[in-house]
Amino acid sequence: MRILVTGGAGFIGSHTTVELLKAGHDVVVVDNFSNSKPEAVRRTEELGGRPFAFHRVDLLDRPALDDVFRRHPVEAVIHFAAFKAVGESVAQPLKYYHNNVTGTLILCETMIAHGVKTMVFSSSATVYGDPATVPVTEAAPLAGVNPYGQTKLIMEQVFR
Repeated sequence: MRILVTGGAGFIGSHTTVELLKAGHDVVVVDNFSNSKPEAVRRTEELGGRPFAFHRVDLLDRPALDDVFRRHPVEAVIHFAAFKAVGESVAQPLKYYHNNVTGTLILCETMIAHGVKTMVFSSSATVYGDPATVPVTEAAPLAGVNPYGQTKLIMEQVFR
């Protein structure tokens, strides 16, 4: 299976890419290095045991993302790309809404345009706010109490 991993040079994305490569999947990674470093791409390839396609692309760049989908027809997407610092999201909420929500909308529109219907999304426990009980289950009430958590909630609603 050919799988696109957004944010694939980040911590979780790179580990996921390694496991996908080891499992025999063809992987395409897009990352803009806002939360990662180029060295992660080399290390991921080394640990995964084989090469993969990498494109330095921001999800807000619709033409570049469309080009990736055109060059590498994928069957599924694993979506990790997002700004992720709670404190920064409070200080710069519009930056977070624009990047996380708009980037996800562009990704979804691009997937639709290319007939890709399978998505795995990395959400966050922050969508539960300050939970009444721990551990938190998926049945807990949703309450994004900061802009980062709110963007993740909106992204979940988009996928529903």
